[in-house]
Amino acid sequence: MGKIQLPAIIHVVAVLVSAIVITIPATVVVAVPLGRLVTPEFFNNIRNKAGSNCKGKHFYTRRAFLKAAKSYPRFGHLDSVEESKREIAAFFAHVSHETGDLCYTEEIERGTYCDSSAVANPCAPGRQYYGRGPLQLSWNYNYGECGKANGFDGLRNPDIVARDPVVTWKSALWFWSTSVRPTERKGFGETIHKINGMECNHGNTDEVEDRAGTGCKGKTFYTRAALLTAARAYPRFGNLDTALWSKREIAAFFAHVTHETGHFCYVEEIARNTYCSPSSQYPCAPGKKYYGRGPIQLTWNYNYGACGKANNFDGLKNPDIVAKNAVIAWKTGLWFWMKSVRPVVKQGFGATIRRVNGGECNGGSPAAVAARVKYYRAYCRSFGITPGPNISC
Repeated sequence: MGKIQLPAIIHVVAVLVSAIVITIPATVVVAVPLGRLVTPEFFNNIRNKAGSNCKGKHFYTRRAFLKAAKSYPRFGHLDSVEESKREIAAFFAHVSHETGDLCYTEEIERGTYCDSSAVANPCAPGRQYYGRGPLQLSWNYNYGECGKANGFDGLRNPDIVARDPVVTWKSALWFWSTSVRPTERKGFGETIHKINGMECNHGNTDEVEDRAGTGCKGKTFYTRAALLTAARAYPRFGNLDTALWSKREIAAFFAHVTHETGHFCYVEEIARNTYCSPSSQYPCAPGKKYYGRGPIQLTWNYNYGACGKANNFDGLKNPDIVAKNAVIAWKTGLWFWMKSVRPVVKQGFGATIRRVNGGECNGGSPAAVAARVKYYRAYCRSFGITPGPNISC
């Protein structure tokens, strides 16, 4: 049998998904060099979260960042110390999300991203303009303009963004300075609009949550002790017929949990709709809402009803308990997993995406799929295993 020590594996995952803690020195002035703000400790706190086999861990260096920043002297220097710190925090929050804590240098789903209407920056034959670099520079028109501004041919040689560590940071700082910085004072949400507006207005709330930093309720709510207590009710979880598939299952589970909760940040869905479907077996209770809660974001009255029945709580009359009781929260995640996802685990990670949120597949939300795949690959690497076949959808 493939029985492995779940607590040991959970410890590894807990370390992996711990959220970024951004610590910027408190006593600075706006005019000081950027290196006094982006300290080695600050930079390494992000980079050290990347796996040892991540290309970006050695590619994205603080030295290259500071060298690139000389071309953008206004970055990190706004009218006040507080605003300057906010800009740096926002920039690195997006960088951390886009690169998987400075792990990835190129997008997983490598589409062409050629806009033929951009006559000023025509696509070069055979070239692809998929996401590369700290902010995943995409589309021919961005590669063209960024190259002009930074002395490289982004149309004929887009690969340089993933090969030259100084150019890569320049591409991010160029995009930030031209597209994001003008809106930065409107709040962090506006910067998300500029970097990936499709994630906003509930188009993909999970991706927005995935950028969360400190101060998250979930960071003290989702505990390892609560998970292991909940897992006793599901002894088959993490125990498939081989150690390889057991580890793949755990990696897949936590890849989805990481994405759904924003690195253990959110315990409830941002868009708190009712999610009530007519059901004689699991009728909605008056005034109750069955929006996403917990590590896999349990949703709909019929799921709350059935899950509650299986785990000894009244999910219909008291759905809020999923966001208040940490053990029950984990039980809902494991219940949904064992009932709906585990039967397809051996079909590949892509099949699990279809079970957790099939609307993202077949072009529904490529960015969300890519994020889930990114986490799965990272956890598999940390477990020392291959991710297996059919990992996307």
